[in-house]
Amino acid sequence: MCRTVRDDTEMLRAGRDAQGTWYLGRGVGRGVWWCAVGGCEEEVRVAHVARALRSAAHQSDVVALKGLSTSKRP
Repeated sequence: MCRTVRDDTEMLRAGRDAQGTWYLGRGVGRGVWWCAVGGCEEEVRVAHVARALRSAAHQSDVVALKGLSTSKRP
């Protein structure tokens, strides 16, 4: 993740609901943000997700985020 400061409209946000399902877009609580353009979704790592959510994260979370970012945009 490039850590570049951008406007919210140039970023994607993903969150995780109470059941552990990932979604794109605004929501309650903490979320993971990355650039909508460029290759930032390829740079997402387990440590980035854990730090953003302030909770444990696993490789399956990273795979789910990458799948969301390539399959649909808000």
